[in-house]
Amino acid sequence: MKKILFSIFGLLLSGLIFGQQHPSYTQYTLNQFALNPAVAGLKKCPQTSFGTRRQWSGFEGAPEHVFASFNTRLNKADQFPKNFHGIGAYISNDRMGFSNYSMLKISYAFHLKMSRNYHFSAGIFAGVHYQKTGFNNLRIRDRSNDPAIISQEGSSIIFPEVSPGVFIHNNKFFAGLSMFQQYPTRIKEVGTKENRLAAHYFLMTGYKIKGEVLNYTPSMLVSFAAFAPPTVDLTLTADYKNKISIALGSKYLNSAYTTVQLNIGGGVKMGYSYEYALTELVRVAPSTHELVLQFSSCHVDKNKIKVVCPAYQ
Repeated sequence: MKKILFSIFGLLLSGLIFGQQHPSYTQYTLNQFALNPAVAGLKKCPQTSFGTRRQWSGFEGAPEHVFASFNTRLNKADQFPKNFHGIGAYISNDRMGFSNYSMLKISYAFHLKMSRNYHFSAGIFAGVHYQKTGFNNLRIRDRSNDPAIISQEGSSIIFPEVSPGVFIHNNKFFAGLSMFQQYPTRIKEVGTKENRLAAHYFLMTGYKIKGEVLNYTPSMLVSFAAFAPPTVDLTLTADYKNKISIALGSKYLNSAYTTVQLNIGGGVKMGYSYEYALTELVRVAPSTHELVLQFSSCHVDKNKIKVVCPAYQ
């Protein structure tokens, strides 16, 4: 069974065309659910995340992204389930230049225990996008003489999204592949004819190396789409007793970034990333900032707490 699932995973990878158009996250290890629906319910505790990303800070009309998400396991009463289910929801808003994008989607995931150590997960996002175009914040000398602006001012469009994903993990290793915007949709950009909304793909993987004091996790995120070059994030994270972690990484040699994540306690984690451009953008807007806040909670019934003796189990 395990060989069959790994074969399916490999075939999915071999059939993809590389390219990158869709924005990603610097803190993809803390925010895996946003990039892969198969992560929903992977942890026993419900997880709620909030975040914001301000790209190319100081550049007028630069991308701004905010999001909120929630995911949980359905059959939490089973302590060591072989198979279980997860659900979740994700909402976000993006502002970039004259465009405003909003997204709302829900997810379902099925988790299968492949062996004593490995789990395989498959999930899907289903939801809607809302896109609105407006030029109020742009300095345009004569709006009335530009037919593209006249026809698109205040226009909006709603279109569906269907995004499947798969995920394999154990207590040290993880690998996931997700395929966003698989529903064929045509949209009309300013001054152009109708264009087909491109499919986007995310491949993430990582491996934890445990030490006496520090744990190290090299990880990678590859994001790509047809007819565009891929973006590759390479990250090395050092974690101290699951209390504080510091990461260094690079995004396809176009930028370098550092991340600090704190385990505040009570199931609360906070992460901040600073990214610095290594291209011509360094002259005008070199900095990108990302902040993620995650809450994880488990209800504990003290009346049902049992003391287990390993000698008799």
